[in-house]
Amino acid sequence: MNLSRRQVIVWLAAGNLIPRTITGFAHAQEAKRRIIDVRIENGRVVAPKGAVRVSQNDVVELRWTTDKQVRLHLHGYDRKLEIHPGMLAKMIVKLRVAGRFPITSHGWGAKGHGHDALTYLEVYPR
Repeated sequence: MNLSRRQVIVWLAAGNLIPRTITGFAHAQEAKRRIIDVRIENGRVVAPKGAVRVSQNDVVELRWTTDKQVRLHLHGYDRKLEIHPGMLAKMIVKLRVAGRFPITSHGWGAKGHGHDALTYLEVYPR
């Protein structure tokens, strides 16, 4: 069987491309959307207890409520969010990187100060 150089290149490309496409599709199917309600009272996270634990490649929707105005920062993913009492605020993140990431307050109230870790987002590899 004589194959031209072009046929060989096309054959090799298809041989690498098709499995990668199928694998990529499978990974896309594995990504889950996780909705997690996080409640802050008196400057502390009261729910959920402990760190927020999720899996790499998932999409997490953190739904925040608070009794005091606060500015939050999810380090590592560099997401910032301001939350007001009586309102629901959402932080949606595609979790591409595994690790332990602090979620800190960057101030309480209109002129508050601080940089305290309230909780952690723990992203576990799949």
